Amino acid sequence: MLKTFKIGGVHPEEGKLSSSVPIEVLPLPASVSIPIGQSLGAPSNVIVEKGVMVKVGQLIAKGEAFISSNVHSSVSGKVVKIDEITDQSGYRKKAIIIEVDGDEWESSIDRSTAVVRENNLSQQELINRIQAMGVVGLGGATFPSHVKLMVPNGKKAEVLIINGG
Repeated sequence: MLKTFKIGGVHPEEGKLSSSVPIEVLPLPASVSIPIGQSLGAPSNVIVEKGVMVKVGQLIAKGEAFISSNVHSSVSGKVVKIDEITDQSGYRKKAIIIEVDGDEWESSIDRSTAVVRENNLSQQELINRIQAMGVVGLGGATFPSHVKLMVPNGKKAEVLIINGG
């Protein structure tokens, strides 16, 4: 049974299949296939080539269309192929296939647990950062978040809701 809030939204039951299972750290896979179409918009443009080594967090495909998103590697290793794969929906999509080798991270990524708040960013600086990071929504369509945050001229955003859970 779904519950609704007085001002909108839904709250699903807490009986999720994994609610009583502890979090596990899984081993790295031997290889991964990273689709370059990470949003409902145009696929990103691949910027790596077969044979190159990539690191975790490295930009591997650039979203250059208005509704498109940057794609970063989630593993370190060697790009062994750029090819079409069948995705979870059954459609053929272009992907970067990486043979995993270790766990080396892009040096620009801060892996510390310290929380840093930057309240001095302008609206455009914030949108540019979100776009560079390839942040997309998780509602199913993976709509690029930087597009969602572009408030039309003459309009003003009064509330920003971030679901971090």
